[in-house]
Amino acid sequence: ALKKELELASKMQNMLIPSSSILPKNEKIYMTSFYLPHMDVGGDYYDYIPLNRNEFGFCIADVSGKGMSAALLMSNFQANLRALFTYDISLDALIEKLNDRVLHSANGEKFITLFVGRFNYKTRELQYINAGHNQPMLYQKNKRELILLNKGCVGIGMIDEIPIIRKGSVTVEEPSKIICYTDGLVE
Repeated sequence: ALKKELELASKMQNMLIPSSSILPKNEKIYMTSFYLPHMDVGGDYYDYIPLNRNEFGFCIADVSGKGMSAALLMSNFQANLRALFTYDISLDALIEKLNDRVLHSANGEKFITLFVGRFNYKTRELQYINAGHNQPMLYQKNKRELILLNKGCVGIGMIDEIPIIRKGSVTVEEPSKIICYTDGLVE
């Protein structure tokens, strides 16, 4: 019965994470993904959120620890992120609100590393905050330049008030690639 419940939890969790087949693949952007939890369920998360006609948000996150407790916090985080990440919220305000919600949900027992970005198709500007997550890499082919996206703050839920939040901004030239990953790749 426990194994069956774990299988069901795994299926439910997979429904919260967009499959590669529904990520955008068009003349403006091509996104793909690969997700394989360490156990049946896990604390890794990524998402793509259309904000308006010219902008979208995206993120990758990892809950500290593994297993069912990480998966439960991740599902709560997914609901909060999707409710809060709208066209009119700044990334700074989003981080502050998410920090409050994770502190309330996890009571300081767990934290979440997060990379969150907002991309504008017209201006080609990528705004981002890296909250203690593995540094995504932006490769701009024409310049032959690799940029680590490392501006940000401490992880979400680590401390009551985040003292400094640094927002990064970069103009993304065509063609370019951004590679985001969790510590599972490094491990």
